Amino acid sequence: MGSLSILLVACSPEDSEEGTESLDTQSNDEEDTGEEETGAPDAVAELHDENDEPVGTVSFDEHDGNTMITAETENLDPGFHGFHIHEEGVCEPDAKEGPFDTAEGHYAPEDNEHGEHAGDLPPLYVKEDGTADMSVEVDNFTPDELVEEETAMIIHSDPDNFAHIPDRYTSDEQDESGPDEETLDTGDAGDRVACAVIEAS
Repeated sequence: MGSLSILLVACSPEDSEEGTESLDTQSNDEEDTGEEETGAPDAVAELHDENDEPVGTVSFDEHDGNTMITAETENLDPGFHGFHIHEEGVCEPDAKEGPFDTAEGHYAPEDNEHGEHAGDLPPLYVKEDGTADMSVEVDNFTPDELVEEETAMIIHSDPDNFAHIPDRYTSDEQDESGPDEETLDTGDAGDRVACAVIEAS
């Protein structure tokens, strides 16, 4: 009758711990390589109100050929606010025609009407606590373009209607129905309550 030999290999507790540590280290290394490091934005706008009080920050990042805009604001009235890029990076709170009027009109290199301006962005929604957090991706410009063109970021006091005035409405400023000149320029977004020059970060 033949004999059967069985070879048993025993692992000491120390060997087991070393093996577990090796697996844990490998797992952590894999997790680390999967994380993306977040660097500084390509451009930034530090918003201030007419009293030179800080209101928040808007950052601009180029992302897959588009521009990601991230706004974090505070100390604003609750509700929707017009949120635009303006053509002149000049934020003078005591401007003759009104706070930050020196930023001129909306950034519109194609000279089109409101609602189609490159600088027309979705309204900023401010919560009851006066803060807002919004991110939007657009393809109308690059961060470098905004810096090179010396533009400004503006927050308005009122919502923006994007010049969407149906023909059944008539303005006090004109006899014909539909949007008037002011609506076509600004979307009736009201006063400018915060401004910042868009600069390279």
